[in-house]
Amino acid sequence: MPKLNRLLFYFFLIVLSHSSILFSQQTFTVSGRVVDSETNQPLPAASIRIDGTMKGTITTADGTFRFSLTSAEYKFIFSFVGYQADSQKVVLDKDIILRIQLKPVGVQLPEVVTIAEDPAIEIIRKAIANKRKWMDLLRTYEFQAFTRQTLLKDTSIASISESYTTGYWQIGDSLREIVTQKRQTQNIPTAGNFAAVGRITNFNDDEIKLVGYTFVGPTAPDALEYYDYKLLRTFGKSGYEIYDIKVIPKSRIKPLLQGTITISDYSFAVMGVDLKPNEAFTIPFISDFNVNFQQQFSLYEDEFWMPTNIRVNGKAKISFAGFTFPQIGIEQTSVIYDYKINPIIPDSIFKKPRLSTDSSATVYDSTFWKQTEILPLTQIEQAAYESLDSTKTLPVQFRPGGISMTLFADSTSILSYLQFIDARFNRVEGFYFGGKYGIDSLTNSTSVKTSVGYGFSDNIYKINFEGIQYLNQDRKYGLGINIYKKLDNVPDNNFYNSLFVSLTSLIGKNDYRDYFLSSGWRAFVVTNPIKNLKTQLSFISEWHKSVDVNSHYSFVALGNNYRNNPLITDGKLRSLIMNFRYGGEPVFLNLIPVDAIELSVEHSNPKIAKSDFNFTRYFISTSYNFKTFLRSYLFPPTMRVNISAGFTAGNLPPQKLFTADTRLSTYAPLGVLKSGGVKQFTGDRFVLISTEHNFRSIPFLALGIPYLYKKNIELIVHSSTLKIDSGNWYFEGGIGVGKIFDIIQLDFTYRFNNPSKFFITVATSSIF
Repeated sequence: MPKLNRLLFYFFLIVLSHSSILFSQQTFTVSGRVVDSETNQPLPAASIRIDGTMKGTITTADGTFRFSLTSAEYKFIFSFVGYQADSQKVVLDKDIILRIQLKPVGVQLPEVVTIAEDPAIEIIRKAIANKRKWMDLLRTYEFQAFTRQTLLKDTSIASISESYTTGYWQIGDSLREIVTQKRQTQNIPTAGNFAAVGRITNFNDDEIKLVGYTFVGPTAPDALEYYDYKLLRTFGKSGYEIYDIKVIPKSRIKPLLQGTITISDYSFAVMGVDLKPNEAFTIPFISDFNVNFQQQFSLYEDEFWMPTNIRVNGKAKISFAGFTFPQIGIEQTSVIYDYKINPIIPDSIFKKPRLSTDSSATVYDSTFWKQTEILPLTQIEQAAYESLDSTKTLPVQFRPGGISMTLFADSTSILSYLQFIDARFNRVEGFYFGGKYGIDSLTNSTSVKTSVGYGFSDNIYKINFEGIQYLNQDRKYGLGINIYKKLDNVPDNNFYNSLFVSLTSLIGKNDYRDYFLSSGWRAFVVTNPIKNLKTQLSFISEWHKSVDVNSHYSFVALGNNYRNNPLITDGKLRSLIMNFRYGGEPVFLNLIPVDAIELSVEHSNPKIAKSDFNFTRYFISTSYNFKTFLRSYLFPPTMRVNISAGFTAGNLPPQKLFTADTRLSTYAPLGVLKSGGVKQFTGDRFVLISTEHNFRSIPFLALGIPYLYKKNIELIVHSSTLKIDSGNWYFEGGIGVGKIFDIIQLDFTYRFNNPSKFFITVATSSIF
């Protein structure tokens, strides 16, 4: 019996001990609303902190809040700028609902006294002088954060993404953030949830980076050079005075901030901001762009003012070349809490990407989200979670409209077949029609493409077959063969494709190229050993034959004649060609400029390959783009330089001569002579230098012309110079206006050589 009693005693002891653990781990909810005591209006983004801890949150747009906490006694401190702080003690043994009424503090407006400077100036001086005292002591910090990112279509919610993250920062390094839990509406894939703090924007910093721009901070050492300040009001809080100060940019050109900042005389640190960018802040193809940044700070360890929340609200209209999108809005709130100031952080943390996802975040944990609710959902947000299913994806909701979209939508079924059609028009073939087909992965390492067609004026069939067998899976090395009978042309820099040449031929009988018939074969080796580097070594064996103008057809300009197609030196060409390219791939119509250098060397010798020609041809081309000034812009003013040059040894046949590229009808992109005539400059050696400086919208900002700078209209200065054979130097220069209707550039060019004359040409504006 005594033994049984002992067993029962231990049994009940175990039960009681486990029961106490269960009871101690039980969680309850503290929720409620924070309102103005006089108006009963909710106070959004009011700060709520748990006394004695670094835990806290803010209220939602309707003033509500919610905490899920374990059973214990807590003291909550409620505060809002311009209001007396309040506190509430609760014994949390059940769910509790609070209604907190904050009283506005007495406001003292600055006395109207005629003085040399506003009182705010002296406050800013003290803020500049004092902030380094505490900021220089901040070496590292760690935090927990919750972020909610809401996308809006017009005024309705299009998607919601949320995440909990742990952040790590150390001086001299960027923020590293690890996602520990995330959820999103059903129309967003898990991989498409990008909600995160991203980078803690601290408006106490000297430089503030926002959306690619670098702004001068309102308390930077040189802030008084860029801003005016005006004291709006003074009020007291917890024994010290607080100042609301209006921030006024002195310049439209420099990226600056405008709005209000709140500074306390406790340490003269910025403790709250409500700011937006000045006119310098523009994004291509975005109009009516309004974005606002709000932030609050709290004092930690009686020394460090750290951000407790960051709120971003923005709306924009996007349009591009006839495509219009529904108005898009973004609302992002990050609540930052549980700070650890100057902890020791393992080096392994800073070897991680800036944003990484912990394995725990791959599975949605409903219990975690229920017990850890930092920012409760509003009724509208809850309804969005229920209604936004997988069919309401963002591409569906933000499907563009406009004239271009109507035309594109009507032609999508046709476009799917155009990839197999090979059609063109020129003065030699007339109308050419054929088919083409390519398989990039006939096998994992085999690529094949072929085409066949017929010219209805020269009555000649053309064929082309090319196959490449790669020697490894990553396709860095390959062997190829090319067999063809084609209408070839005297080399140029491929500024104009066959579609463009066909249009100018049919409309104005302006056929840009000079042609000859080429038939034979080519064997080659391709290598791509590193990113952006491509080389090709080829041996060609082909017959060249002169061709005549066989068509005089045109839609208009019926009375005009085509240029004669110049004769070439007929014969058998056998040569070795080495092509080298380093840089990004060219983008259609140069919409996105890339830096690149190309080198080509071709050698033909009768003694080696029984060729009818004896020459060595060298050609080099380079394009380079660099920022010039105002580098704090997302897209600062940029200089673009194109240089092409060539020279020869031996007897170069006409079909291998160098030709300086010129305008085609009224179209003239960067790199061609905008005042030169088609095939005006031909020789066996040349150098062509073209430059273009894009001032962006800066001149229109400086002149204060909102219509132009809000539409991102750009001012451009350009020039070109040419030396060919032993002739004189050729010069031209002028100005241009870019981003007309988003993609059109209009250039006015003066030709300095005789006969001197003005020319007007168009080109496509670069997107960036």
